[in-house]
Amino acid sequence: MRKEFYTFEELLITDEMTTDTQIRNQLIRRIQKIPSNKLKELNELVAKLELSSPKKDKNLSFAGAWANLDSELFHNLTEKLIDNRQRSKIIY
Repeated sequence: MRKEFYTFEELLITDEMTTDTQIRNQLIRRIQKIPSNKLKELNELVAKLELSSPKKDKNLSFAGAWANLDSELFHNLTEKLIDNRQRSKIIY
């Protein structure tokens, strides 16, 4: 079901996703036209782009972030998560 009204943020995200999808589809169509003898070179270029992607680095920056958490706090954030969410629903 489509919403009748969207926030500005929702429209921005939708527009960005559409643009990304359009670009990806255009790239796929263009790649299909590349001669076989150039595919290895293209694959190497894509590999270089993937390595330089900041998204991967950003995600990896969280690695080990929970390593120094107190065990009780860790327990509350993981195993008691559902209970804590249920309690917060009752309060509001």
